[in-house]
Amino acid sequence: MPNLVTNQFKIVNAKNFIAQFADSNNSLYLFLAKPSIWSTESELPNDPVDTQSSYFNTWDEMISLKKINPVNIVSVVKRINWVRNSVYAEYSHDDANLYLKNYYVINREYDVYKCIDNAKETESTIEPTGKSLNIFSTSDGYKWKYLYTVSTSDRLKFLTDNWMPVRLNEDVAAVAKDGAIENIKIINGGIDYSIRANVIITGDGIGANITARQSLGVIYDFNYINTGTRYRFAKAVLSDSNSNGRSANIKAILSPLGGHGSDPISELNSNYIMINVRTTYNEGYGDFPAGFSYRKLGIIRNPKDITGNVASSSTLSSLNGLSLTNSNGTFLNNEFIEGLVSGANAYVVTANIVTGNGYIKHIQSNDLTYNFKNFTIGEQIVGMVSGATATVSNTLLAEVISDTGEILYIENKYPITKLPDQTDSLHLVLEF
Repeated sequence: MPNLVTNQFKIVNAKNFIAQFADSNNSLYLFLAKPSIWSTESELPNDPVDTQSSYFNTWDEMISLKKINPVNIVSVVKRINWVRNSVYAEYSHDDANLYLKNYYVINREYDVYKCIDNAKETESTIEPTGKSLNIFSTSDGYKWKYLYTVSTSDRLKFLTDNWMPVRLNEDVAAVAKDGAIENIKIINGGIDYSIRANVIITGDGIGANITARQSLGVIYDFNYINTGTRYRFAKAVLSDSNSNGRSANIKAILSPLGGHGSDPISELNSNYIMINVRTTYNEGYGDFPAGFSYRKLGIIRNPKDITGNVASSSTLSSLNGLSLTNSNGTFLNNEFIEGLVSGANAYVVTANIVTGNGYIKHIQSNDLTYNFKNFTIGEQIVGMVSGATATVSNTLLAEVISDTGEILYIENKYPITKLPDQTDSLHLVLEF
């Protein structure tokens, strides 16, 4: 049987995703993973796959996690800049393809507008500006509705070349008119209409009072004395007491539920969210150390820390490690080490050893190391490339329990190396 998953289903899912992290019982983390090279010589990233094996491999090669603050998650839509001599689609309540069109714009001052009337699909030559709470016209014949302004802080965190955040402007929402008739589309202006031409509205709302404007007997615009309210269905026809007017064809366009600007997330069809995360080199006492490379990042919900509770720390290391003494030589990042007694094998992500003492953080994975054996306290380890040696004095446990929580997003990338004093700002966009 025919069926339809509506746009609202997707929008509600996006809204609910954001809302759940206002609850302190839930947490969301960015993770960085896979310090080892991709299998191809050019390091072309593999396509992520949604399988249990991929899930386990991601955990095995996970390096660091950074908690995502709820204020750094926002609804976004594709950025559409106003560009001179472009034709923008006009809003219509019954246009099934509206959300595929460019019917909103952001101007140079970061104000966002919805196109109400596109002057019979002519080019827009006048940039909409200002923050009028009423629908306004520009001299090129376009009519626009101001929705909100992208703030300075939002520009820094969420505005990119391709995406822009969606926010509610309380002042705009306060004057929004639910089910109003704020635009009447002229399909045919007719002939021989007089100054007495009037618009007759029939529908299920109340209060609309609209008169026609004519020039040389042709209808070209309307006076919106009262746009009415609560219309869900409405038909507009012209009546002329002069009785000579004829052939006009007009259509009443109904504002959305709540009115223009009352719910920009729904009005702009925002079924995308953006997550902005900043990581610095010195976070978490080495949780994001300099010198390691990663090739995979993602989002995980509600991982558990070593106490068994949903994690809440701002950063977490997912690496196991070894405390070392009597080190000789320099262990290298991205080399293999081996325990001479246990036979354990591991891949070095980062090493921090000063005057013979320090630690190594490492990974063991099915794809990378040939075993998951435990190193033995007191045994000697050796670097398979550097030849460096050291004695294991203790084992270090990861700050997060492997395979807990739900991995929601994975992105495979070309290698990115965390350099000393480096701060990264990452933008992740998820579609619902």
